[in-house]
Amino acid sequence: MTRGPKDTLYANSTDAVPPFTFNEAVSEVFGDMIRRSVPGYDTVVRATGVFVAEAYKGQGVVYDLGCSLGEAARFVLAACGDNPPSMVLVDASESMIARCEERFLGCPNVRCMASDVITLDFETAAAFVLNFTLQFIAIAQRIRLLRRIHESLLPGGVLIVSEKIRLEPSAKDNEAIRRHHAFKRLMGYSDHEILGKRDALEDVLVPDTLDGLTARLREAGFADIQVWFACLNWVSLVVRKNA
Repeated sequence: MTRGPKDTLYANSTDAVPPFTFNEAVSEVFGDMIRRSVPGYDTVVRATGVFVAEAYKGQGVVYDLGCSLGEAARFVLAACGDNPPSMVLVDASESMIARCEERFLGCPNVRCMASDVITLDFETAAAFVLNFTLQFIAIAQRIRLLRRIHESLLPGGVLIVSEKIRLEPSAKDNEAIRRHHAFKRLMGYSDHEILGKRDALEDVLVPDTLDGLTARLREAGFADIQVWFACLNWVSLVVRKNA
């Protein structure tokens, strides 16, 4: 997948930056935005395919919740080769789903749904993908979603969850944020764009600590939890339901 149009959404932003939403403008540049904003994004989506292919045994669907443009699904299908699962790509953003539908047009293994993942009824699943999605869900609703994922997974099923995290103490978190901003400068964003995006995400993207995320996963019923990727204040975990 090409990155598509360059993200310049905050290049000329004013002091009154509206809250971030996954609207048409964001969907248009999202491929470029996420690669220049999230360290290791390409590695995460590729490895997602590897983990899901290992878990898929020919039964159950694979969900990508908060699928955005469907990049992870592309690598899941590639990794599964001649044994592709049925995939359900879900996003609350209709503009994201419209692009997914165009991307997977004619692919019988992929269904795209514009829906709230909190209220969606899940089928029996071999795997769930939650890449950079939980951080946009209200904290009080996160455990509910994780419990429903655990209940819907087949024994031995896998959940991939990738998130921005908050470090403790606050001085350590501030250090990680400074480094993340430095990373974004290296990726071509100006200070004005970085601060504009930060203001837009305030109270919209609410990161958990790694300990907090792990505790929620355990409360939901998961015991096999492994951090397989970490860079600055971003992590990805592979989580398995006991067989």
